[in-house]
Formats: sequence, structure tokens, C-alpha cells
Amino acid sequence: MVHRNKWSRALMTFMAAAFGAREGLAEEVEQGVIEEVTVTGIRASLTRSRDMKREAGGVVDAISSEDIGKFPDTNLAESLQRISGVSIDRSGGEGQAITVRGFGPEFNTVLVNGRQIASEDLSRGFSFDTLASELVSGIVVHKTSTASMQSGGIGSTVNITTARPLDIGEFRIAGSIKELHDENSEHTTPQASLLISDTFAEDRFGVLLALSYQERQTRLNQAQTDGWLENTDIPQSEINGGAGWSGNTFLARNYDHKVTFEERTRKGGNLVLQFAPSDSVRVTADALYSDFDIETDATSFGHWFTAPNLEDVVTDENGTIIDLYQEVGLATDMHAKKFDRLTETASYGFNVSWDVSDSLNLSFDVNTSDAEREPNNGGGDQLSLIGYANRVRLQLMPGEILPYASGFESANPNIYSGQQEIDGVAYNPAVTPAGVSDYLDTSNSRAHVMLRRGWAVEDDIDQFRIDATWNEGQTSGLTRARFGAMLSQETKALERWDNEGVGIHCTFCGYPDSPLPMTDQWVFNAGDDFLSGVSGSGRMPHRWLRHNGEAQFAYLESVSGVSFDAVRRDNSFVVDEDTSAVYIELDFAGELAGMPISATAGARYESTDVKVKGTQAPVIRLDILDATEMLAAFGPATPIGAESDYDALLPNFSLKLDITDTLVARFAVSQTITRPTLENMAPVTTLVTTRQGGNLAAASGNPELVPFESDNIDLSLEWYYNPSSYVAAGYFQKDVTNFIITGTEDRTFELPGGGLLLDPSTGTDVNNPDPADTPAVFTVTLPSNGETAKVTGFELSALHTFGESGFGIMANATFVDSDAELDVADITQTFAVTGLSDSLNAVAFFEKGPYQVRLAYNEREEFLQRLTQTNGDGVVFVDDYYQWDISGSYDINDHLTVFFEGLNLTEEVVTKHGRFRNHFLLAEDSGRRWALGVRATF
Repeated sequence: MVHRNKWSRALMTFMAAAFGAREGLAEEVEQGVIEEVTVTGIRASLTRSRDMKREAGGVVDAISSEDIGKFPDTNLAESLQRISGVSIDRSGGEGQAITVRGFGPEFNTVLVNGRQIASEDLSRGFSFDTLASELVSGIVVHKTSTASMQSGGIGSTVNITTARPLDIGEFRIAGSIKELHDENSEHTTPQASLLISDTFAEDRFGVLLALSYQERQTRLNQAQTDGWLENTDIPQSEINGGAGWSGNTFLARNYDHKVTFEERTRKGGNLVLQFAPSDSVRVTADALYSDFDIETDATSFGHWFTAPNLEDVVTDENGTIIDLYQEVGLATDMHAKKFDRLTETASYGFNVSWDVSDSLNLSFDVNTSDAEREPNNGGGDQLSLIGYANRVRLQLMPGEILPYASGFESANPNIYSGQQEIDGVAYNPAVTPAGVSDYLDTSNSRAHVMLRRGWAVEDDIDQFRIDATWNEGQTSGLTRARFGAMLSQETKALERWDNEGVGIHCTFCGYPDSPLPMTDQWVFNAGDDFLSGVSGSGRMPHRWLRHNGEAQFAYLESVSGVSFDAVRRDNSFVVDEDTSAVYIELDFAGELAGMPISATAGARYESTDVKVKGTQAPVIRLDILDATEMLAAFGPATPIGAESDYDALLPNFSLKLDITDTLVARFAVSQTITRPTLENMAPVTTLVTTRQGGNLAAASGNPELVPFESDNIDLSLEWYYNPSSYVAAGYFQKDVTNFIITGTEDRTFELPGGGLLLDPSTGTDVNNPDPADTPAVFTVTLPSNGETAKVTGFELSALHTFGESGFGIMANATFVDSDAELDVADITQTFAVTGLSDSLNAVAFFEKGPYQVRLAYNEREEFLQRLTQTNGDGVVFVDDYYQWDISGSYDINDHLTVFFEGLNLTEEVVTKHGRFRNHFLLAEDSGRRWALGVRATF
């Protein structure tokens, strides 16, 4: 959604940056492999990038290092958001994924030194937080396509480059040590990097080694609703004082207050060996490795609502439940959760570049890359839950973001929600308590569901390519020809690990009627300033039971003799994708009305074969576990598989016209594709929800999906009005077909021996199925191709320095729109383009003598993030977000620099909502962070 009233300020900022003076600051831009890495300072880096942007044949933007081993931002995604048209999504306050021109992570191809890198993500998207910025010398964002580039990026092709020792050409060593302080967690953690490069044998042999280590301990203060249910069976007699409601209704599934503690550890290294036996041959071998782990410990307190049991319901004009009361069947839960993400990423490459003659260069390149996410015994989404039956009133307060939950408080200050006592002894889940039999009795608060679940991901990519470049050696007519071939094989395995499918997660399910007293020793205090920057936080509870989830698992296993470990599920699958490609691309040059003009024309042909293999176990029975949960029992698993193939011919054409010595116009047309996400191609059916009362849901993939296809047009005008400044304006249009939509259908399951799967919760006796039971009807979501959309946008960027004063400013703004936006009032709409948002960036800097200071501002307008919710029927919008960052340094001498960094200076909070603005989904405060360090270069 676009809020035009804000953009007068954006345009004023842009114009001030564009025409305020004579010299400039630009987004750092770079083509292909960096030829020289040793640049010093902000201005030198930006000027170099500005020159490469001007010489590029297409629309290219980039970021490059300010010095060897020194990137402008400590996070790659944070740097990329400074480029016009690029926005980011954050995880734990860190940039993780990018959206380019409205197209999300899976629509952007990410390469390292021109090679595809494996991803531990479930989709095709790449997580930029897995790579340390100290290992990177530059990032190039190709917004227009060429035939020589690997396909897959409708949004963009992003090429991450690392330094090469023969390009540096001398002995260099650079290192830094810094301490990072997180204000929310009040922890200070170390970070360090080291880069050494040298050449030997008269610069014929070179070695480069880069190492990086980072720790970060953070605290995320959060409130959340997992989803909003549409048109549930709320008794009409309880709505609006008995008047009922004839329109759509929207009910919050739950409401939780949560604090997540994260320990992030990132270890990385890059080794490059180069050998030049002659002036015409260069051999390069390199290895890139990253180990990135996020270990979490979250505690939360919340309520789970059930539509048939609601009382005193009030709706607003949209049908949103803004006031409700529930006492029967309501659960108040204390959670110990984990959201661990343990990853490894590696890439190995070997390249030979051979100047066969003065005109012909051949390049042979082979690489292998692998990435994995550990199953971690289901620690990717782990839940230990203690709860009790309760009563709660939930209200959506006018003008406030956070809902208000009340009615669960006790008049006794020694009783906190969800606390318990066993034989008069306070329960300590870290030890085996006395009164085991009492603990297992439902008269006390007790464990409910105990879940371990998550995905193990293994992604392996092998590629070989040969490229030839023929230079005609002339300045007009055909000047250069490029042609080549590529073979690529990707195998991605996604294994589901959980303890849901075998029923052990609900061994102790059940809720008592009330909690019992407990001492303050086991109560978590979130603090009086918990989410204080979010409206409505003053009425939030700040104290709740915090228990040790791992100890709870261990204790329940010891008293029951049942293992709660996650097991590999039968709905795991592997996707094999083999692609062969050939291309040709020709460069031309000449004059048009006395103006120099150059053109590039090419085409890329690709053929792709896809094989999907997996296993599927049939559902043979639904068993009732407690008042809310049912368990699916499965029969023996059988193998399943599917195959498909498709071809693509991808032409491209671009023009560059030098209208004057300072004014450049560009025009480009192309066709690009993005392949469907791998998880959408799995033919297995996964049960998502098996709750009583007909709340049954499942999901399935579709191996017949074909790629998204896009016809692209780009126009730009760039004014390079002095050696270090420019102003640019661009227009783009993308007509995309074969968008994937997620539809639903009602489905029953046939039993192996005949008949249909029954729903025992619909019979006359829920504990004893009888002929009154009806077939279980699951709502199954499944993807399919078919939708089309047009995305258009404008990009404005400017770079300016103020003479020799040392001051400079860069600003850019992006405006993007689509003919496939969401009508929030239409709950039947199944498709809209996600990720579209206007954005604004501004960077001001001062660099003179030994001093450097940089102040950066980023703003992203509200955007539709997803068409599905975690546990609901609605959509997800991310609200407007802006952030201020600052960095500065002082050069003690030519070799030693002290520096500081400040991130999220104004402590902004990420908030999300559903279909309507009062459909609260998330408020997340990651806090402010400071760093202080020292850097040395020799």
C-alpha cells in the first residue's frame, strides 16, 4: 500500500540531495569481479562505484568496500537497503532477506563470484545474515538481465564478490576487534576479523585468507497473535447483545506476550589461491565457509480462544471481534519455546581464465556449494507448555496497537497465572519434585502439548560453465561477442522432524480448573518498560511463570518412560533439478545524430528437468487426546514421486546513449524467469491442524508447477554532473505470468482397506466412535500457476558532496505499484503481489583528515508480506518502519583506526497486522545496539 502523503518529504529530500551542490556521494556500484580492492575512505569508494555505474551497459547498482576487509555496514542486507529499489526483511533486528522492486527473496538470484550459492532456507531465497560482511569486497545488483547471467532473478541478480590476492598485488593485512553492546539484553559480546593477502614469485602466485568471528546476545520483546480466524462458529446469540452479525467475522486465534533471548554466533572464512603461469593464464581456487547459529530461549504467556465458547461478543463495522469473554474451554498457557537455527554454508570454486589471443578469452569455471540446517531434535520450533483452564476478556482498544487481556489476574499477589505447587512444595522443573503422582493429577497446572518440530535442510549445487569473449578491437559496429554454456544440478532435501505425528507430544494433555500458589523464585519479570514504545503496553502483564523447557521435557520423559524426541517424518522429500543452458550476446557501438550509442543483444536458452521424490504415509485413524486435541494415526509409508520438465528462451536487448559528456540515457527489454519454490513442488500431503469440532487442515504441493515468466522494460536517465556526483531517474515495468496462488479444497481421505477416514469428535460420544461419526473433511491448501500481474515503478537517486568541506549526502526514493493489490474486504481473493512498498534512503557523511562520520536513514512503507498466517485465515501486513544508524571513526595514524557504530538509534519497533489495521499480529522490539572497536591495516 502506498501512502502518498509522506512522499512530498521524500521528493524534497531527493531534490535537496540532487541539486544542493556540485560534488557527490553515490551508491557504490561495481560490475562483475572487482579489479582493485584497495580503496580508502567513503568518498574514494563511492566515486569508484559511480564511475562503474556510468560505464555499465545495463541498470546496475552496487556496494563496495571502503578499504580491504571493511564493508560500509556490518550486515550485507543492511548495506543493500541503501540501494534504490531494494528493501529488506529483518530477523532479530538484523537484515536477513531482500526484496527488489517489490519481488521477494525467492525472486532474486544470489551468486558468489558469479556462481550460485546454496541456501539453508526452505525456499530459494538466500539469507544474507549467514555471511559476515568482512569476507565480502563488493555486492553488485543487476536490475536488468543479460544472456550471460544465470537465470532465476525476476527481481534482480545479486553477485557477491570476494577479494583476490593478484588483484591486490602486494602484501596487505587488515584486522579489527570490537565489542557490541545490546541495550535490550544488556550484554556486550566480542567480534573480530582478520584478512591477510600476499603475492610471491614476482606476483605469479597469490594467497588470501580472511577470517571472521561474531557473537551477539539479544533480547526481543514481543507481543503476538498467530492469526485471525474468518467466519468461525460463534453463537449468534452471543454477538452484539443477541442481535447477531450477518457479515464476515474475524476472531483472534490467541494473544501472547513473549520475550525471546537469542545467542547468535557467526564464524566464517575465505581462502583464495591464485596462480598466473603466464601473462595470458590465471588460475583461481577459492573456498568460502560460514557457520551461523541462532540459539534461543523464549518465555511467553498467552490465551487460546475457541469460537463456540465465546460470550458477550462485540463486533466493529468490519466484523472484527473487538470485545469477547471466554470461560468455558479457554486455556491460559505458559510457554518455554525455542526457535533455533543452526546452519552451515560452503562454496568451493576453480576457475581458469585463458587469453587464447589478443581477441579471444576463454573461461572455465567449476564450483560446488552446499548448505544445511540441522534438525536439532526439532529445536527449530520447540514448545514446552504448562497451562490451566481460565477466564479472559479480550478487547481491541480504539487507537491502540496492543489488545487488552484482562480477567485472569488473581487477588492473591502470590498467585501468578499458570503457577503450581506440588504437595506444598514449589515446583522446580530443573529437579524431580516431590509428589510425582500429584503432579500428574489434573488438579494442578500441568504440561499440555510438548512439541519438538522443525525442518532439516540440505542443499547441494554443482555447476560447470565455459564462457568465451571475442573482442573485435574496434570502436564501431560489432565490438564484442560473448557465448557460452552451463550445466547446473541442484538437489534440495527437506526433512520434517517432529513428535506430533507419533502422538507423544500430548502424553500429559489436560487442563486443571485453576492454578495454585508459587513463590516469586520461578516468576519471570519482563520489566516495567516491556514494549513501552507501543501503544497499549501499559495494561500488559509483566510477570508470568518461566520454566526450563528442556528440564520439563527430561522430567516428563523420566516419569512416563516415553521419549519426546523428534523423529523424521514420512512427509519428507527431495527435489532434483538439472538445468542446461547456452547463450550468445553481442555488443555494438556507433553514433546516433552525433551521439555515441552502444547496444547489447542476446538470448539464453535453458532446459530444466525436475524430479521430486518422497514418502507418504496414509492416515488410518483420528484419536481424541483431550478436550481440544486429536491425533492422526498413520499406516505404512509408501514412496511417491513425480517428474516434469520445461524449456525457456530468454532474449534481452539494451541501449546506452551518451547524449552529452555528462548525460546518459538507457533502455532495456528482456524476458526473465523465476523457478517455483521447492517446498511448493513436493507432492506429499501434510496434516496441519487436527482439532476437534471440524477444525481440520492439511497442505499439499504440486510438482507440475512451472516458472514465473516476466517481460521487462527499463528506462533511465543519468546526469553525471561532475567527477563524483550524479542524479538518476528510472522507470521499470514487469509483466509477470504464472504467478503461484494458494487455493483450498475440501478433501476426505480414503482408508487403505476401503471406506473414509472418520472424525470421532462429531459422534454422540467423543471418546467412543460410533456410526454417528461423520467423514473427516480437511481443508487442504495447494499451490497452482495461473495469475498475472503488472508491476511498475520509479526510482530516483542522487549523490552529492559539498566541495572540499568533507560533507556529502546520498538519497534515493522508490515508488512501486501493481494492478494486483489486495482488496482487504474481499476474503475470497487468493492472489495479490506481495512485497510492494515505497521506500526512502538518505545517507549523510563527513570525511576529512582523520575523521569519518556517517548517518543513515531508511524508511519502508507498509507492505503486504504474506497471503497466509501462521495459524489463521488472513493475510500479513508489515507496518511502516524507519531506522536511523550511525557510524564514525578516527585515524590515529596511517595504520590504526578507532571506530564506533550505532544501530536503530531511536529504538523503532516492527509491527504487523492482518486484513484490517486492528487485526494485531506482532510487535517486536529488538532495541538499540552500539559497537566500539579498533581496526588496523598494514
